Amino acid sequence: MKKFIYPIISLLLVFTMLFSVNASAAFDGKQHSNPINTVTNILGGFIDGAICFLGLLTPTPDYLTVEEYFASDSENFYEGTEEFIDSAADGAKWSLGFGKKSLVPANLLDGTKKYYTGGYFTQKVSGVFDDQKAIAIALNDGSGRGTTIFASIDGIGVNNSDIRAIRGAVEQKLKVNGINSDINAININATHCHTVIDTQGIGLDLLAKIFFSFFRGAKRSADSEFLEIMIENTSDAIVEAYMNMETGSLYYFETVGVGKDDNTGMYPDDEYSYIYNKRYYTEGYPHRFSCFKFVPDNNESVGTIFANLGAHPTVVDESTKLLSADFPAFTEEKINDTGMNFMFIQGAQAPVSVNKWAEIPDPVASEVNAKIAENPTAEDYKTSILLGYEYARLILEAQSNAKEIEPILNVKMTEYAVRLETGLFGYGATEGFIGTTTVKDCSSKTGYSIITEAGYIEIGTDIVLLTAPGELVPQLVYGNVVSAEDSYHGSEWTYEATASLVPEGKTVLVMGLCNDAIGYILPDNDYAHFITDTIWDMDGAERLFGPYHRHYEEMLSAGSTAGSTTISVLNELVKSANP
Repeated sequence: MKKFIYPIISLLLVFTMLFSVNASAAFDGKQHSNPINTVTNILGGFIDGAICFLGLLTPTPDYLTVEEYFASDSENFYEGTEEFIDSAADGAKWSLGFGKKSLVPANLLDGTKKYYTGGYFTQKVSGVFDDQKAIAIALNDGSGRGTTIFASIDGIGVNNSDIRAIRGAVEQKLKVNGINSDINAININATHCHTVIDTQGIGLDLLAKIFFSFFRGAKRSADSEFLEIMIENTSDAIVEAYMNMETGSLYYFETVGVGKDDNTGMYPDDEYSYIYNKRYYTEGYPHRFSCFKFVPDNNESVGTIFANLGAHPTVVDESTKLLSADFPAFTEEKINDTGMNFMFIQGAQAPVSVNKWAEIPDPVASEVNAKIAENPTAEDYKTSILLGYEYARLILEAQSNAKEIEPILNVKMTEYAVRLETGLFGYGATEGFIGTTTVKDCSSKTGYSIITEAGYIEIGTDIVLLTAPGELVPQLVYGNVVSAEDSYHGSEWTYEATASLVPEGKTVLVMGLCNDAIGYILPDNDYAHFITDTIWDMDGAERLFGPYHRHYEEMLSAGSTAGSTTISVLNELVKSANP
């Protein structure tokens, strides 16, 4: 009887989760009022209870306690440079190496196996339109303090245990080749592309694995065959970058603003309307590409551009059947055409998305139309090609503003615990379905937390790069967080904006979804139960209670304290580096 009951319970929960996911994505808005809070909290409590009950039935792995974890040596974690420097070492020069590997399995290329994508829950791809890849850059400032790796994986997000497996594979491969590694950090960022193979495991496969776990125990929800390829090939790309390092000069430049929004009045001085904020209509995030360019000393070598922007690559429609890495792939294509390497770095992009309805000017529009005329299959990917080519144009045009960066690379990384709360992400993390580094934690409501990472990096004297392990709301770093009046809980956000703690005059950038994928990192005062958008129709709620604020992001979040915990850690990193 017991074996019969478990599948029935899991099926009911699967139905509830599916309903919540599909319904919540459809709504948008601006504010919650007390009647909404009351009903939401009651219904949310029933759902939380069902998830907690299911957790009692599921065999949970035996994790270390949070105290035991921090008392032991961390495996495959790098702390960064042993000391910080204020000026370049005598005679120092930048060295940079570039590596790239495809992550596409052979059985997808030949059409013998279909794979779930990471962003649209039920979507499967049966072929390939453009590549899914791992790109790596090895960077050294010539000071003798080691090499820092920056890598990018086309995917929705990569969990911490897989990041650590990649790091371990890198060190092992260097050791086998007789190379003494001087790597002080490996920071791996996910581009957050939705229409590539699922790199994380939060989708339909997760729900299927929950059901079958009652018969054969919990297994990783992401495709195991793909995970092996991702770890193997990403580590190969990093080793390739490390081996390819050569001296040269590093420059920094920014494009024109791309966040103009005539409807909300955001950034009215921007020339283009290519990104917008779906949840918060407030100032407070970099609305341009922030770019680095490496020019090798050897004229025969290839230069490299790596560019940072916070925006969801969700331009390719979920109905497509061919894998696509969205606009970053086409930005790379155009920059490659000029004879340079390219890597896209996802920024702080929680509710920030690309405006797929933007008008693209000529000659880019004409060029893409001609491309589609030659290959009608490209019609389904037209918007991502348009935006990718246009972004490449803006980046290439902005090179004339580049300023040389002094060879200084200071890196400080840290581990910290984020409390898990009930929900799809929390259940998957607790029961071992997704690749989080989970620990027991009696201070958490669920009894569990996850160990994740954040970092503070100085590139030259004027640029600070913060690494965050999820989809960070930009205003948490740059300021202008949602007010008490507009927040779900009616309370103030009391933490200092991280950028305000950085010495004046420095540029602050964010490398989001870096070294982990803990979901949306939201302000605590505006965190609601994930059922909120499901039960409240936006138009109806506004008629009854006034402006209504969307809360879709809570569906995929570690919990309501992820924001305050992460910003507290980032703020401490900034303060320790700038006493």
